[in-house]
Amino acid sequence: EKIRIEIISLCFTDSRVAVDDTIQQLFVECRLYSVLAEETPVSLPKPTGGQWIHYNYSNVIYVDKANNHARREYLKTILQKTDLNADSLRFTVVSDPPEDEQELECEDIGFAYVSLREILQKERDVIEQDIDVFDSQDESVVIGKLRVTVEALRALRSICEERGED
Repeated sequence: EKIRIEIISLCFTDSRVAVDDTIQQLFVECRLYSVLAEETPVSLPKPTGGQWIHYNYSNVIYVDKANNHARREYLKTILQKTDLNADSLRFTVVSDPPEDEQELECEDIGFAYVSLREILQKERDVIEQDIDVFDSQDESVVIGKLRVTVEALRALRSICEERGED
């Protein structure tokens, strides 16, 4: 009765991000629709030339009936919606300003998505999979890869059975 999300690592392709010197430190936020936001506790130096940086961050979202009924109901609702990204976990790669320039704002660099509905349809969790990171300025451009794990199948099945569906 839980969803486990792991943000493993990140790398960039030859993109505007790779050559932008103002982007130095990065962290990753994970959000489910409009609620449940989590972020990696550390920001890491931007990787260069196809290298990977490793977060190895894991988080568990509990969706049991006893203690997390509202969250469970929310998941039930989004699995019924037909909105394109309503049922997706959204990973946001964020530029963290350097220590000596804290007056600067954090800036969203790119987005990556994992569909919970797709996990349910394919009957398969996402395990250490590289997903595309799309540029926040032009969502048709892939700027890198984010390696993630999303273990949600058992919890989603349980929620759907409760709904009286397969």
